Amino acid sequence: MRQIAAVKLFFVIAVCTIYLISFSQIGVLAYETFLGETDRLPAGTMVGPISVANKSKQEALAEIAKKVNEWKADATIPVVYQEKKGEIPTSLFTFQIEQSARQIVSGRPSQLLVQFDVQEFSKTIKTLLPPPLASSINLEKLQNDVTNIAAGLQMPSEPIDLAAYVSRSDETEQQVSAATLKLGKRPAPLLEWISANPAVEIKGKSIFSLAAYVKETNGPLSSEEMSMIASAIYQTILPTNFTVLERHTSRELPDGITVGYEAKVDDRNRDLQFYNPNTTAYTLKFRVENNRLHVALFGLPFTYKYVVKVGDIEYFKPKTVVQYSPLLRPGERQLKQSGKRGILVKVKREAYSGNHLVRTETIAEDFYPPSHNIELRGLELGDTQPDASTSEPSAADEKQAGNNQKNDEQTNKSKEGNNGQSEEKQPEKEKAPSTTNDTDGKQNNDDNEKQG
Repeated sequence: MRQIAAVKLFFVIAVCTIYLISFSQIGVLAYETFLGETDRLPAGTMVGPISVANKSKQEALAEIAKKVNEWKADATIPVVYQEKKGEIPTSLFTFQIEQSARQIVSGRPSQLLVQFDVQEFSKTIKTLLPPPLASSINLEKLQNDVTNIAAGLQMPSEPIDLAAYVSRSDETEQQVSAATLKLGKRPAPLLEWISANPAVEIKGKSIFSLAAYVKETNGPLSSEEMSMIASAIYQTILPTNFTVLERHTSRELPDGITVGYEAKVDDRNRDLQFYNPNTTAYTLKFRVENNRLHVALFGLPFTYKYVVKVGDIEYFKPKTVVQYSPLLRPGERQLKQSGKRGILVKVKREAYSGNHLVRTETIAEDFYPPSHNIELRGLELGDTQPDASTSEPSAADEKQAGNNQKNDEQTNKSKEGNNGQSEEKQPEKEKAPSTTNDTDGKQNNDDNEKQG
């Protein structure tokens, strides 16, 4: 009896032990099966750029919050429009961390949910863009791109260019600068070239060379004709943020061109080159009307208003070179060549944000040396050297030499020197009032004249 009772007791204990062990294991399996939660997330589980593999749901939630807070503390999202820069504050992003954690898919990537306050950012946009463009921004596209940056916890290497989000239309693509040049003669090759090339695109972030473009278009233009086009283009781009890389002047200011606005080009080594620093393209448009060459620049409005000032003009009076001739009687004088006064002028560009002067930069210093008077005189009694002349270097000659050396050091060059001669007196200087040139190509005298 005792042996049978012991066997029964062992059997009962064994059954109870198996039952308890099986219940605990089956209970865990049932909990994981029906409630869908495991202790650790499998490999490949991602929330945005954040890996939560081998983490529990609570650990994953903490990891997401940690990475988001680190990004918000360190990230900067710069935005730019031409020369104006700003930033998108990370405070404008609202990360939905708990909802992102609830949408975790085991072994697969899922989104990091984030919202961007684009309406608040619109206030920053208005400070960067010119008024005509503020209402032309594609806010939906901008919001999507910025939200994707935040959802990926990225730190952009390049600023967000607002120009890429401007909806292009006739209202946004407008005339931003213009100039007019009187042609005088109407050379047929020039008119034919303009007719064949009524518009020239200046691509963003690129260098434009007029000499190279004329060569590409097979324009049979003379140096004078290319210089007319170059001078009109130069005057047009001056009140912009374009950078002049190469430009030359003549020995004498050509007729029909305002001082400070000449650009000489030929097919040898003189060119007009400039750089468009903007990401968007601009278009130069040409037309001839009433014997005048009109050049206009079209594109997105500039963030600043640029005003060109041609000022501090100095005039150098011509001196007289005396030549003695045996063909004239003693004391007799005859003017062989009438001189022309020299000019020194500074060209400056001012950038304004509203009525606030942002900066002033000197664009060029142009010098045109005086051409001297040549006077023939009869030989005095006792003079035996026929056709003798008396002269010595003038201050204008020294000015020209110094100007050439200075231009060689700068990108804005003038390679022609002054070989004239004069009498003993140094040239006298005169000063003239400065002029300004706005984006419409209009010129105005300053209120105050510079006294010589």
